[in-house]
Amino acid sequence: MRSLLYVPGSSERMIEKARGTVADAIILDLEDSIPLDQKESARETVARTLREMDFGERQVFVRINSLATSQSIEDARAVAAAGNAGILIPKVESPDEISTIAPILASGASAARTLQLLCLIESPRGVLACREIATASPMVGGVVFGSADLVREVGCRPTSGEPELLYARSHVLLAARAAGVAAYDSPHFGIADLDGLHLACQAARHLGYDGKTVIHPSHIAIVNEAFNPTEAEINEAKRVVAALEEANLTGLGAIALDGKLIDQVHLAHARKILSRLSH
Repeated sequence: MRSLLYVPGSSERMIEKARGTVADAIILDLEDSIPLDQKESARETVARTLREMDFGERQVFVRINSLATSQSIEDARAVAAAGNAGILIPKVESPDEISTIAPILASGASAARTLQLLCLIESPRGVLACREIATASPMVGGVVFGSADLVREVGCRPTSGEPELLYARSHVLLAARAAGVAAYDSPHFGIADLDGLHLACQAARHLGYDGKTVIHPSHIAIVNEAFNPTEAEINEAKRVVAALEEANLTGLGAIALDGKLIDQVHLAHARKILSRLSH
């Protein structure tokens, strides 16, 4: 997944609109975008939407409320009952939270679809425990870096490019890679700042992130494009694959291509680039 679009779970109109976008995934939100007195009605709206609305092959997740609240378990049960959406757990700080939610989601999973958990890492404790969180269950499909809450808890003041968050952002990415799961960057909060979005996408992609969460439909195309392989990368990957596969047939595991040594590590990387062309 390259783009994961947040949509308030209380608005059927906005959910319907999200279905018409090119986002790779939709996250129906029951947490930050929902006032406390609307939590129950939003949960009912999301449950009804999951039962009645056809999302096709697109991945759908529901961001439940934090396990520190009284709403979280009922949120998870409502998602599990629908049987066709994964769960994004916010403010994850311990593997125990995964152990609580994973069995609930698994209880409603249909045999036709493998449902995933995504873990939102947005606190100092979450960052430092990220590897243990990412390996807590086979149902964990990825981790999501959450900058807004982390900034508040750390007390930093991000400047252009957010170098103040580089350590935390890198730590979450490395934990994801160590666990063998996907990593998704935080959204860009400047809705009209498309130049800033471009820069943020490029920085996340260069760091190694797989995609980015999105808070506005106008950001989706930019995010998708940023996390697609470039034409130059695709052509280079094809040349590497062709050259090394031919070399492997003759018993060679490493060869020179354009004056540079390439080996099986380069072959694996090239194949990973080409695997993204299905988008």
